[in-house]
Parts: sequence; structure tokens; C-alpha cells
Amino acid sequence: MKPFVFVLLLFLNGLFLFSQEKILSQSELDSLNDIENTDRIEFFKTNMLSRSVSMNGVVPIYEGCKKEKSNHDKKDCMSLKIMELFQKNFKTEMHEESDLEPGKKRIHLIFKIGTDGLISNIVARAEDQYLEAEAIRVAKLMPKLTPAMLDGKSVEVPYAVPILVDIIPNSNEGLTRYPIFRGCSEKLSNEELEECSRRKIMNFIKMSFDIEMANVVMPKARTTQFLLEFTINKKGKIENINAKANHKAIAIEAIKIAKRLPKFKEPGIWEGVAVDTPFSLLMTIYLY
Repeated sequence: MKPFVFVLLLFLNGLFLFSQEKILSQSELDSLNDIENTDRIEFFKTNMLSRSVSMNGVVPIYEGCKKEKSNHDKKDCMSLKIMELFQKNFKTEMHEESDLEPGKKRIHLIFKIGTDGLISNIVARAEDQYLEAEAIRVAKLMPKLTPAMLDGKSVEVPYAVPILVDIIPNSNEGLTRYPIFRGCSEKLSNEELEECSRRKIMNFIKMSFDIEMANVVMPKARTTQFLLEFTINKKGKIENINAKANHKAIAIEAIKIAKRLPKFKEPGIWEGVAVDTPFSLLMTIYLY
């Protein structure tokens, strides 16, 4: 399934983006611990190089991010592109041979961007081998990047991406069904129902979002981003709404809109029983 995937944005100034700190953050240490012992020294060396690139050179440039002027903007653009890649391609439906329970699962993804701009040495660590395999599969879909530059030469640098996914039951069980949002047909497959819900909720938010307010609180920003989470309960009602954003006013607006979302036509079904279903959406709003 595609929608319920998001890269944890609270790490964007840590390991995922090149930090200017001289000491490894806890996130970096955690990721380093996930790597095999034989890889740790090499990872440490290249990580130190990536810091130098961020301060004195040019960071890797993802496809579609060349227009960004500063390293900071290029990194922000890349984080958005990777997030979109995982949202569109990561299959969150539980593997039929997996013993995992449905719910949120964390994956640590580490890879290198070579001097040729290609992704290599992809390592994934999760509590399930199928999650690791899926994360690696999606990472391999990344396009060729413009490599990092230091002192006029291309250099290899590492990236570490913490990913959180919402795993849902396998639709092949027959008695499992994704919640049905208003306007989505009961005849759709689970994957199509999830995509339909995501699309309609995004359209609802875009139509309802207070752009003028966002322009006032973030006058220099061209976009604003927020992570919206809620639960679709056993009656199809939305509850436990939470939002995270780069400005408090944006989070408040996201929660306000979510409260106005209509009740789902039907709740999620697992093994023939109505269940609470988590929903997560990382959304970008373009400002004028």
C-alpha cells in the first residue's frame, strides 16, 4: 500500500541533512549502531567528510532541486523529494509471511551517494526482514543525483534516513478491508481505497487551508509542511488528531481542518471485525 509513509522531519537538521556540529548526534549514534562493525569506521570517515561538504562545498542535489540556491534549501528540497518517493512507492500492506502486528514501525535506512551521483551501500534495519527489503527496494528507485562537491571535486557522502511506516493487514485475508471514505466506491481494492482516501483528504485540506494566515506567520516561506495523524475509529469517526509543523499556527490550522473531515462511510475491517485504523499524512502547502 502506498500512502502511510513519512520521513521523520524532526531529524532534518540531524543526520539526514548534513549537520555542522562536530559531535555525532544521538540519532547518528543510533544509526551507527545499526551498521555492522566492519562498516562503522568507513561510515564515520565519510560522515565527517559530509560535514565538511555542508560547510565548505556543495551538497548532493536531487533531481528537481537544482534551482535552490543555498545548501540548506537544496537539502530541504531533497528531503521532500525522498519523502514523496517513499509515500508513492512503499508498500505498507503486511507481508503474508510476516509475524508483525499492524501499526507503526520504524526503519533506519543508510546509504551513500557516490562521486558519480549514484546510490550505493544501502543498509536497512527494522524489526522485520520484509520491512528492510521494502525500504531497500524503494531506496533503489532514487534517480541519479548531482554528487557532492568539495574543493572543486566530487566526493562520496553518506545519508541516514529514519522512516516510520503504518503497516496494515494483508488484503488477501478476505475479511480485511480499508476504511471507506465518502466518495470512494466499496468495489475498490484495499490499495485503491487507501489511495482514494488519501487523495480526497488532501484535496479537502487544500481547499480549506488558510493560505493568508500562513503567509502572515511565515512571510518569507514558499511552502509549509505539516504531518497530520489521526485515528479512524470503529464507527468511522476521526479522533486522536495530532499535527506537527514548522510553526505552531500551521499545526493548529491542520488540526482545525482535520476536525471538519466527514465521517468515513465504513470503518476498517480486520478478520471480519471493525478496528481502529491509524492514518498519517505528510503534506506540503504551496504559499503565494
